[in-house]
Amino acid sequence: MTRVKICGLMNRDDIHMAVAAGADALGFVTEYPIPVPWNLSRQAAAELVASVPPFVTTTAVVGGFVQDMVDRALCVKPHFLQLHGDETLEDIQWVCEQLAHTGIKVLKALRINIETGEAQFSETDPLKACHLLAQSGVSGLVVDSKTSSRPAGTGVTLDWQVMQQVSTQLELPLILAGGLNVDNVGEAIRIVHPYGVDVISGVEKQAGVKDGQLMIDFVRAVKTS
Repeated sequence: MTRVKICGLMNRDDIHMAVAAGADALGFVTEYPIPVPWNLSRQAAAELVASVPPFVTTTAVVGGFVQDMVDRALCVKPHFLQLHGDETLEDIQWVCEQLAHTGIKVLKALRINIETGEAQFSETDPLKACHLLAQSGVSGLVVDSKTSSRPAGTGVTLDWQVMQQVSTQLELPLILAGGLNVDNVGEAIRIVHPYGVDVISGVEKQAGVKDGQLMIDFVRAVKTS
C-alpha cells in the first residue's frame, strides 16, 4: 500500500489532523534557506517532532550548508532528514556519513524543473540522476517539481510518465511529490506506482494553513487507489 507523507506542518493542531487522517509520515520544514510559508525554527521543529505519537514517522526538510543541516538534524531528532536543496553528490554522501550512527536516515529530494524537464542536479537527466543518487547512501528519493518562483510546494505536477520510468528502474523507494491533491493522486499512483506520496499545498486552505478534511480525503484517495 502506498504510504502518505503530509509535509509543512506548523503546529500541534496540524499534527493532530494529519495523524487523525491516517498519514504515515509527517514533514517539518526546518530553517529552509529560501522563504517558504512553512518554515520553522529548529527549536520549534524539535518540540513538534517530540509530540508526534508512536508509529508515525517524522521528517525534517532542510537545505543550506551541510554542517548546519546535520546540526539541525541532531537538534530536531527526526526519523529522516530530507535534503531539499542544491546539494552535490559529495554533500549528500558526507551528510549520510555524519548521521550513519545516529539512527537518522537521509532522504534526497530531486527537484525537476517543470519548464525544462531537467533535474536540478549535476546530472540533469532525471533517470540518470536518480541512478546516481541511489549510490549516495540515501534511504529514499523524493521527486518534486520546481518552478522559477518556488523551490518546492509548487502545486504543479511532474510528468508522471517519466516518473513511471524512474520508479520501475530505481533501486530505492521513490516518493512522488509535486502538485498532488485529492483529485489527481489516484491517477498518479496508478501511473507511477511510487513507494509513497508527499503532499503539502494540496491539503491546504491557503499557503501554510492545513485543512483537516482535505487531509482525510487525500489519505482516503491514496489508500483506495
